[in-house]
Amino acid sequence: MVGHAVVVPYPGRGHINPMKHLAIKLASHGVSVTFVLTQTWHKIITQAEDDFFSHARKLGLDIRAGLIPDCVVGESQRWANMAAFFLSLSNMEAHVSDFILNLNRSGATPSCIVADTLLNWAVPLAKRHTLLSVSLWTTSVTNFSVIYHLGLDGAQGRRDNTPGVPLFKPTELPNGLFSPSPMGNSFAQCFINVKEADWVVANSFYALDCRAVEALRHKTPVQCVGPLNMPFAHWGHGKSVLQCSQWLDSKPARSVIYVSFGSFINVARAQVVEIATGLKQSGYCFIWALRPDAEASHVWEMLPPGFLEECKEQGLVEPWFRQEEILSHPSVGGFFSHCGWNAVMESVSAGIPMLGFPLAMEQFLNCKLVVEEWKFAVRGRSKEDENRVIAAEEIAVKVKTLMEGEESVRLRGVVKTFRELAKEEVANGMSASNLKLLADRLKAGKTPNKKIAEHVAI
Repeated sequence: MVGHAVVVPYPGRGHINPMKHLAIKLASHGVSVTFVLTQTWHKIITQAEDDFFSHARKLGLDIRAGLIPDCVVGESQRWANMAAFFLSLSNMEAHVSDFILNLNRSGATPSCIVADTLLNWAVPLAKRHTLLSVSLWTTSVTNFSVIYHLGLDGAQGRRDNTPGVPLFKPTELPNGLFSPSPMGNSFAQCFINVKEADWVVANSFYALDCRAVEALRHKTPVQCVGPLNMPFAHWGHGKSVLQCSQWLDSKPARSVIYVSFGSFINVARAQVVEIATGLKQSGYCFIWALRPDAEASHVWEMLPPGFLEECKEQGLVEPWFRQEEILSHPSVGGFFSHCGWNAVMESVSAGIPMLGFPLAMEQFLNCKLVVEEWKFAVRGRSKEDENRVIAAEEIAVKVKTLMEGEESVRLRGVVKTFRELAKEEVANGMSASNLKLLADRLKAGKTPNKKIAEHVAI
């Protein structure tokens, strides 16, 4: 029997990308995949990725897009009204249910739903359709354990009751995580429903997240299947890299810092100016993925006057680059990042140390982990800095710490050790075993054998 997975990502780039990688890996193991997107998000993804669906099919993978109507708050409005966006996610349920019924009528009967943990309706929907359910947690197992224990075990902000997790401040959690509000209640329901999923998998690897994995083993086991972006597979050809490859090739090894703060939250205009000035003062070459904010039509409008002309030899600034390809170039030696989890995994995969500059949500906790727990990053911003603009001089110092001297050597050694551990887990280790076991069970239409699952996770 060939399993047919209906794969439903949470509608946001940071969630769609790891789900896309998981879908490709399941298809590589012989699972038939239908990747469900709203019409607008299908357009966004195929434009950015040169239609990875058709390219994957050319490579022999049984994967295709499935479209549902636009039914959630648009991406450009998401950060402006997160509560409305989060609540609108429930609108997807009826459309996905209808989509499954249509698949059944066409004879392409699915055997499981693979959905983002933050889609709280997905596990109950799978049960109503008598399908197996797989929940993908797109960030660290440590982060999962924090939310799981503080929400379901009733700790509610305590720092001393989170098994397998380093001490943290309540302020380092996302704002309003368990607040008595429609958004807080919806979020809490995600962690109630995920307990009923047949599998919970995470975009992480055991060597990094072992303490949290063990803390959850007898509660809600979470199996590591990442980093999902490894081994790096290019599903198209991007103009951005072609435009800058010659520039990168001309730079010495590990002499360029890559700067990106993700695809979701804009950095305040005043902070952008200080970052630009700090990069210039550091003397290091840089490539900066800078998206125009709502009031700008072009990136130059956000930068100090004359900056692009003055720094044309030192740096490149564009709205978007293919991040994995930039990080894997030998000239790149550091990653100035918001500490989104995809960025952390890509940093590890490339063996590149980080300068952490979190902006919101779980990024502050991620930054704490990479700086204090895993120790391959320099802290550039903390929760206490939320209402402060970090000055250019401070940024320049942090860039130099990341890129030169004894601390830089130490950071590089640590992250390269994690890279080798991740490569082994993805190739022949625990992530590979967990993924193969999952695919085999989906193809057989069986729920997990708990003893096997526990053995693989050890």
